Amino acid sequence: LGRGPWNKFAEGFKSNIRGWKRVFDADDPAQMPWPGINKDSMTPLQRALVLLAVRTDCTVQGLQDIIAAKLGKDFLEPPSFNLEKSFSDSACDKPLIFVLSSGADPMAEIVRLAQKLGMNDQKQSVSLGQGQGPKASHAIANGKEQGWWVILQNCHLAPSWMPTLEVLVEELNPEKVSESFRLWLTAMPSPDFPVSVLQNGLKMTNEPPKGLKSNLLRAYLSVDNDWFEEAGAIRGEACQHAFRKMMFGLCFFHALIQERCSYGPLGWNIPYQFSEPDRQICMMQLRMFLEENEVIPYQALRYTASEANYGGRVTDVHDRRCINFLISDYYCPDILRDEYKFSPSGTYYAPPFSSLGTYVDYIRGLPINQLPEAFGLHANANLVAAINEALRILKTATSLMPRTGGGDGGQSSDKMLADSSTRYLADLPKPYDTEYVEAKYPVDYNESMNTVLNQELLRFNKLIVQVRSTLTDVGKAVQGLVVMSAELEEVAGGILTNTTPGVWKAVSYPSLKPLSSYVADLAARLKFFSEWIKNDAPITFWLSGFYFTQSFLTGQLQNYARKSKVEIDTLIWNFKVLRTATNRFTKPDNGCLVYGLFMDGARWDDDEGIIAESFPKVLFCDLPHIHLMPCESSKDASDRKSFYPSPVYKTSERKGVLSTTGHSTNFVMTLMLPISKQHSEKYWAKRGVACLTQLDD
Repeated sequence: LGRGPWNKFAEGFKSNIRGWKRVFDADDPAQMPWPGINKDSMTPLQRALVLLAVRTDCTVQGLQDIIAAKLGKDFLEPPSFNLEKSFSDSACDKPLIFVLSSGADPMAEIVRLAQKLGMNDQKQSVSLGQGQGPKASHAIANGKEQGWWVILQNCHLAPSWMPTLEVLVEELNPEKVSESFRLWLTAMPSPDFPVSVLQNGLKMTNEPPKGLKSNLLRAYLSVDNDWFEEAGAIRGEACQHAFRKMMFGLCFFHALIQERCSYGPLGWNIPYQFSEPDRQICMMQLRMFLEENEVIPYQALRYTASEANYGGRVTDVHDRRCINFLISDYYCPDILRDEYKFSPSGTYYAPPFSSLGTYVDYIRGLPINQLPEAFGLHANANLVAAINEALRILKTATSLMPRTGGGDGGQSSDKMLADSSTRYLADLPKPYDTEYVEAKYPVDYNESMNTVLNQELLRFNKLIVQVRSTLTDVGKAVQGLVVMSAELEEVAGGILTNTTPGVWKAVSYPSLKPLSSYVADLAARLKFFSEWIKNDAPITFWLSGFYFTQSFLTGQLQNYARKSKVEIDTLIWNFKVLRTATNRFTKPDNGCLVYGLFMDGARWDDDEGIIAESFPKVLFCDLPHIHLMPCESSKDASDRKSFYPSPVYKTSERKGVLSTTGHSTNFVMTLMLPISKQHSEKYWAKRGVACLTQLDD
C-alpha cells in the first residue's frame, strides 16, 4: 500500500478533508476532481477502491469501469432476448433450458412461439412437484414418438426426480426421436439440477425488465389491440374510459411493486416474486368487474388484487399493510380524473382516454431511470439500494478469495488467526455464575425483572461458551495442538473474512454485524447485564441489549398487571418519546424507560416531537429515550390517527421466520410514534419507515 497512488494517501486525505467532503456531497463523485491526487493516472481498479471507501453507493459504477476497460462495454449491456433465434439453434436431442429469475415467466413466450410454428396443439406442459415425476416421464415418452413439445416447469421443485431426468435426457437419440420433438425445461438455480443436462442443453435466461418504464412497456406491448378496444365497450364509453384508466393504474402498480424489491427492506420486508400472470389475472378481473357492475366496485377490486392475486404471495403482516395502501392509489375514483398524478413530481399519471398506441408512445417518453419518489420512498432509498448492491457483489468476491496468506511481508493466515482469537477472547468475559445471580435475584411475584434477568443470562451463557471454546480451539489448532474440524474451519474462515460464523449464529441473537463488530456488540451486552447484576435493575434499559427482547416487554406488562390487579391480556403499550436533551432520569411509577432504537426510512424531529423526512445521505437516526407505559386497552384515550404504528425489528433485514403469532421472528413490537397533521400512516408505510434495535456495522 506504500506504492503508486497509495503512497501517503491517508495523510493527504486528512489534509484535504474539505475537498474530499465536496466529493462526498457530489451527485457524481467519479467525475469530480479528487484533491491531492491525479485521478487520471490511477487504474480503474484503484479508482473503484477510492469510491468504495468514500462513496460506497458508487462502487458499482467503478466496477462497471473496470469491466469496460478489461472486457469491453458489450459486457455491460445484456443482449435482447429472441426465443425464435434460440429455437433455431436447438435439436431434438438437446433440451432448451430456461434459467428462471424472480418475476420471470417464459411460458407466455413459449406459447407465442408454439402458435407461430403451428405447435400450439402439439405441446404438453407439466408443472413439476410432488408426485408429478411419472406424469413427466410419460409426457417425454409420448413426445418422442409423436414429435410433440414437452415443457417441464419448475424443475427445482422436484429434486428427487432430477436423476431420472438426467437418464431420460441421455437416452435422447436423434435417430430414434421425432425431429420435431423438443424438451423445454424451466428451473431456478439449484444444486440438484443435473450438471450433464446443463452442459448438453441450450441455456437461456430472460430476466424481468428493470425500471418502471421497461416494465410498463412490456405490459402494454403484450396486450392484444382487439381485446383492448373491446374491453368495456359493452357498457359504453364511460366504462371504456374507466377500464383504460384503471388498467394503466394496475400496470403501474405491477411495475411499482416489482421495482420496490430493489430497495431491500425499505421496499418489502421479504422480496416477493410477483409475476406477469398476477397482472394478467387482475386485468381480466378488472374488465369483468367493470362490465358486470353499473357502479365500479373499488373495494372488491382492491381486495382481489392486494389480498388474493398479488397478496396471496405476501406473508409478512406489514408488507400486507403496505400493498393495501399502494393499490388504493390506483384503484380509486381519483384515477378517472386526468389531473390525477401518481407521484409528487407529476411525471407519472394515467394518460387520457385514447388508443393502445398512444399509451405505448406515452410510456416510451418516460424517463429510463426513475426516482424513489415514484414509489413513495425518500431519495435516500437510492443510496440504500446502491450500497446493498455493492456490498452484495463484494461479499461474493470475498467468498472466492483464497484463504492462504499473501506476499510482500503481509501477515500469514496463522498469525492473523492467533492474534485475532487472542484479542477476541480478551474482550469477552467468562460465563455468568447463574447460581449466584439466582440467589441475589430470586423469583419474585412482584418483580418479573428477576426472572427476565436469569433467563437472559442462561441464553447468553450458551453463546459465551460456544464463542470462547471455538476461539480457544482455533488458537490451539494454529499451533497444531488440536485437529482443525469443520466447525473450527468455519470460525477460522469467519475471522479471516470478518464474517460471523454459522456455529455462533446457531446459538446467538439475530445480528447482521461483521465478526469484529459482533464481538464488540456482544461485549457491550454482557457489560450491560454485569452492571445490572452488580447494581440492581437500571433506571433506563438498553432495549437492544436483550437476547430475547419480548421477554423483557412481557415482564414489564406482568409487573403492571400484578400491581394493578388487571388481566395482562387487556394491556397495551402507550409511548412517550423524551427530549434528546434529557440527561437525568428517575424510575417511573409505571412502565419503564428504554433506549437504543434507530429509525430507518425517516428521522425523529426532536423539536416538534414527530416523525420527519430524513436528511440527505443520513440513512438512520437515533431515537431518544422512550417511556413505555402499560395501559388497559379499554381506557386508551389516544387518537390512533395522529400516530404512525412503526414496527420494531431486531435487524435491518426485517424478515424472519413466520411465527405462530403471525409476526416475523425478527419483529419485536409496534411503536406508536406521533406524526404531523399533513401526513398519515399510509404516507410513512409507503416510505418503509421502521425502527431497529441494531445497525449492521
